[in-house]
Amino acid sequence: MKSFKSVLTLIAVLVFSVSALAQPANTRNYSKEADQKWRSGAYSEAAEAFKLASEKVNPKNSKARLKKAYYAYMSATCYRLLHQHPAAEEQYEKAILLRYQETEPMVYYYLGEMQMAQCKHDKAKGNYQQYLKLVPGDEIAKVRIESCDKYKEATSNPTKHLVSNVTKLNTKEFDYCTVMNSRGTEMYFSSSRTGSTGEALDPITGQNFMDIWVSKIDRKNNWGTPEPLGDPINTGDNEGTIAFDARGKKMWFTRCPVLEKTNIGCEIWVAEKKGRSWSAPTKIELKDSDSTHVGHPCVNPDGNLLIFSSNMAGGYGGTDLWYVTYDRRNDEWSLPENLGPQINSPGNEAFPTWGPEGELFYASDGMVGLGGLDIYKASRVGEENKWEKPVNLGAPLNSCRDDYHIIYTEHGKIERGYISSNRNGSKGDHSQDIWDFYLPPVLVDVMILVSDQETGVPIPGAKVNLIGSDGSNYNLTTDASGQINLSEKANGDRYVEPGYTWTIEVEGQEAIYLPGHDAFSSVTEVNTRIIRDIKVLNIKKPIRLPEIRYDLGKASLQVNDSVNSKDSLNYLYDLMIENPNIVVELMAHTDCRGSNAANKTLSQRRADSCVYYLVVEKGLAAERLVPAGYGEEQPLEYTEVSAEGDSTTMVLKCDYINKFKRSDKAKFEHYHQLNRRTECRILSMDYVAPEPEENPSPEGGDN
Repeated sequence: MKSFKSVLTLIAVLVFSVSALAQPANTRNYSKEADQKWRSGAYSEAAEAFKLASEKVNPKNSKARLKKAYYAYMSATCYRLLHQHPAAEEQYEKAILLRYQETEPMVYYYLGEMQMAQCKHDKAKGNYQQYLKLVPGDEIAKVRIESCDKYKEATSNPTKHLVSNVTKLNTKEFDYCTVMNSRGTEMYFSSSRTGSTGEALDPITGQNFMDIWVSKIDRKNNWGTPEPLGDPINTGDNEGTIAFDARGKKMWFTRCPVLEKTNIGCEIWVAEKKGRSWSAPTKIELKDSDSTHVGHPCVNPDGNLLIFSSNMAGGYGGTDLWYVTYDRRNDEWSLPENLGPQINSPGNEAFPTWGPEGELFYASDGMVGLGGLDIYKASRVGEENKWEKPVNLGAPLNSCRDDYHIIYTEHGKIERGYISSNRNGSKGDHSQDIWDFYLPPVLVDVMILVSDQETGVPIPGAKVNLIGSDGSNYNLTTDASGQINLSEKANGDRYVEPGYTWTIEVEGQEAIYLPGHDAFSSVTEVNTRIIRDIKVLNIKKPIRLPEIRYDLGKASLQVNDSVNSKDSLNYLYDLMIENPNIVVELMAHTDCRGSNAANKTLSQRRADSCVYYLVVEKGLAAERLVPAGYGEEQPLEYTEVSAEGDSTTMVLKCDYINKFKRSDKAKFEHYHQLNRRTECRILSMDYVAPEPEENPSPEGGDN
């Protein structure tokens, strides 16, 4: 048969299948006591009693061995329901050694569950596979095997969330399912800590019964000592899992009656705020039978849509998410409707919460995840109360343990909020704790440096326009070092947010420099510093072009395996395309060998060759290019840097170069080669391309 475990007494609304076993006859008092504790739901005491019963049996024959295995299995089952995973793992392994899988194949499955809950995914996968050999069609076991593989992937690629234990709110008992009031000044949560209502202990958990507690935040943003909510909300029953409407005027919560020998399921109640206290709650009639459990209320901001978890008939697995809507005119809730297979699974769904952007968050153990209960997010699509396929929130919001019930206190670029979990680091060995999470923003810092392209000297006072695809537009000026450093604004916002593309435009400065351009992307998931060094050309100085060569005594552009002079001229072509208003002079120079007149003629022919290529082959307007041959008249001013880092500047006149004709032939040829150069300079920046002529009419008009 199926027995329902309330979240208020343990952790989750889960349905656990315990096979109808042919229990061996109880021949001793300790085994009878164990069975009685189990039937009454006192799992904590039953676990130890079954363990003792197993230890006392001598497996002298197959019947005794089966009895010993059965007691170990039942002890493990109790430990499992109490979330005491190591103890349960030990007893399940003992049952397998006694070949209990021949009677109950689920022993392999449950052993895998206990190992997965301890992050032993490799071992768990092996036991799920053993179980599938015995029960090939079990879909949940197949999901678990996928989850074992997903765990490695998710933990290798975690999100950037920081998760930490809220030590000021947690105890060694159960503390979970946080809800904030509308002003964010009070935290409501469920707890079984000392001071809860009622004198007896919960027979299932061995802890106090659950109550709703509240903590207030002080001026220093510290949580105060929690206090029980008191009468009429807290009673001798279990209360917990709260939800508020947007105004905080109504509170929905779960209450699980505690009546001896009576199987009455959990229910949802609602109370209204009356001044500083709450009215006597009323029960919302949702159940289809007394033994049905309903709980974990989740309401939309208007309070007219209630989503909850239940094991009522018609679901897809153990517990499903259902919803009802409120008819204000008739003051009644509609009949429950299942949220469907897109949300629900063959496993258990519970702990729904409403996201800040209308998303549905909830926990499930029936989908591929990291282990135990995982938190999933589904966004609403199309029709009302229809949701897209849920997405696992990944590590570290999910772990190999039970992770559930998420709320956001901030959402967007910075995410903050709380989850509930029994992950490693919880205050008690088997406790549920409140954890906070924080997603630090991705910070993008940008440094823009504007410098002279020829000399590399930074340019102070340069005007820079930074434009982002998010609509940002900043007019900036470089500082004394030619830099602009962008990080945080005075109000705490960032100049450059991640996830966009950006363009940089540098204006010409006092008719000295040509405009400059650059671009970058801020699409990143990690803190990033972006540096852009923008080189701009000084229009008052000649512009050195990449190497352009000619054969000896010839003017045609040299193109061979070692050099492509046309490619070098493409640099000038690109510059003129980016700056369509400039007119340039192409200046060709020779070395000093040969007559001055011959060099003058040769340099002019070489300048003409450059212009011919740019006009005829590349398509630039001839009016924008002025060829000029200077022969040997303008030797290069050259700065030479020694191996020690010393620099010497000289003018490469013929008399100076000839000093090396015999002593250093390589340097002699190198200096002559430097003089055989092609440069350009900007003559004007006011060229305007003529308007294209209109085609004459095919009939009439002048020709």
